[in-house]
Amino acid sequence: MNLNATLVVQVLSFLILLYLLVKVLYRPLNELLENRQKQVRQSIEDSQRLLAEAERKRIETQRLLHQAQEEASLIRRKAQEAADTHYKEQVRKTKEDIARMLEDADKEIAEQVRRAKIELQREVAGLSVDIAQKVLHREIKLDDHKQIVREAIEGIVNG
Repeated sequence: MNLNATLVVQVLSFLILLYLLVKVLYRPLNELLENRQKQVRQSIEDSQRLLAEAERKRIETQRLLHQAQEEASLIRRKAQEAADTHYKEQVRKTKEDIARMLEDADKEIAEQVRRAKIELQREVAGLSVDIAQKVLHREIKLDDHKQIVREAIEGIVNG
């Protein structure tokens, strides 16, 4: 019976030890592992949430970048159109200025030609009278003078 009592004491000691191990060591260790597992799951969920948020922000950033590129392209196109318009306006104004200058030059030339003809007519008339007086050796009357001047002018004008 000794063997039975020792066996019973050993089994009872084993059961008490098992109970104590479960109570003192296994449950806290199991709770610790469960808490750690929850933390890992939470970290994974947080990482996935942050990853999804980062992807959403990346897509939004790409959209904003694309929008900014389109706006820059629009601004560039408008600036090019404004520059072209300004260039065309400057060319038009320059052509108008050149046309006006040419017109003014033509008027000035015409005026100088008119004055030159008048001066030439005066000189021709004077020379005609001087030549006629020398050829005729007498003074020319006013009517003869006018006739000579008229003929000289007609000769100049008709070529």
